Amino acid sequence: MSSMLEHTIDATGRPARLRTAWDAAWNRGEVDALDAVLSPGYVRRRGPAGTAQNRAGFKESISAVRAAFPDLHTEIEDLVEDGDRLAIRWRSTGRHTDTFLGVPPTGRPVEVSGATFARFDGDTVTEESVTFDSRQLLEALGIITTAHEAAVDPDLVKGVHRKFITGVTVVTTDDGGTPKGLAVNAFSSISLDPPMVLVCVQRSSSTHPALHRATHIGINILAADQLDVAKVFASKGTDKFAALDWAPGEHGAPLLDGSAAQLEVEIGERLEAGSHTVFTGRVVSARHDDRAPLVYSGGGFFDISQTAPLPW
Repeated sequence: MSSMLEHTIDATGRPARLRTAWDAAWNRGEVDALDAVLSPGYVRRRGPAGTAQNRAGFKESISAVRAAFPDLHTEIEDLVEDGDRLAIRWRSTGRHTDTFLGVPPTGRPVEVSGATFARFDGDTVTEESVTFDSRQLLEALGIITTAHEAAVDPDLVKGVHRKFITGVTVVTTDDGGTPKGLAVNAFSSISLDPPMVLVCVQRSSSTHPALHRATHIGINILAADQLDVAKVFASKGTDKFAALDWAPGEHGAPLLDGSAAQLEVEIGERLEAGSHTVFTGRVVSARHDDRAPLVYSGGGFFDISQTAPLPW
């Protein structure tokens, strides 16, 4: 279950025409409305490497979803347009009243959220990539269950995670001239050639919409003497940058003075996973110095410059 598009600007513009066509197709089942906004050579994939689906196949899949969920409703939670590309966060809801994916009707309400990324050629969409948490759908339909997982105490899992030592980052972006950011310890390198990293951000975060709209983000790895900065960005304050020294990087992302290291990252993919969005991207600028990093473990912060390395 996936959807696009919604926009509130010029009613004769490209986003508005797409909104009209997708509302007709997904919410009313009028799939031929898509012919006005999808190119004849349109291609749709589940993720960049997914199996391709043409325009006719896409229309058939919408009809199949609506047959199983006749009250299907799609809602656009956020949208950003950048040149010939469009990124959308969406949410679909409906009640399962007919066979779907081989599953007889369950009568269950189903909710799936995800993101769609479209590329235009002129006024028509030539290709799309969609990502959503398929486990969320399969669990709602009863195809898979979490009975075996329920036996694992969430507090026990949390305790395991608290044994894992991480650094502390502040992930930032420029949101239409306003700096936004939050503290994140779910940061990792993906590869060095090409240089790619990822960060995971909870969708309920007030900063999440700004990150989703962004083309570039900054990743500031905090130094051991920046505990006060970590506390600022772990809070729900409205202007976290007001009392801090920072400057925009080469690609516009806010970079915090005094950080042990800094990256600017061009976002490549936004992947929906449980309650979080995984942002992956390519490093486009980097710097670091000899400052010791701030370390987080077991709910506390540490200065590792006060420890001795183990011989090995």
